[in-house]
Amino acid sequence: MSNLKPWEISQKIDNALQAIAISEISKFYHSYIAKITNLPLGVVIDKLAELEKQEALVIKLEFHCEECSRSILTANKYDLGNIDSITCKYCGTENCFDPLNAIPIIELSEDFKQSFSKKKIITKGLMSG
Repeated sequence: MSNLKPWEISQKIDNALQAIAISEISKFYHSYIAKITNLPLGVVIDKLAELEKQEALVIKLEFHCEECSRSILTANKYDLGNIDSITCKYCGTENCFDPLNAIPIIELSEDFKQSFSKKKIITKGLMSG
């Protein structure tokens, strides 16, 4: 894995994100990208953080119920100001709100998704012409 050049890492991640962009997947975890690219999780986290700064994707925080483990809240990390507790809509458990218990979840920006759709159309045109 250490033999990979930075451009090869970027290419693997870009290919994975392109596949996600044209699929039905709306949100995913860092570990999903690590799994499908066979890249170390730390490398994936760093690269996706760069892409968030470029506004290609949004990293939100997902909170799970302490009792039933279901997802009970997904929020932008900047919108967490005045939440003290979260009641699970599935089992009714009152969960203490702790940002340290959040799981980062990724959503592709609409512009980023559309850029892959446009590439697909352009590629089809080039291949047929």
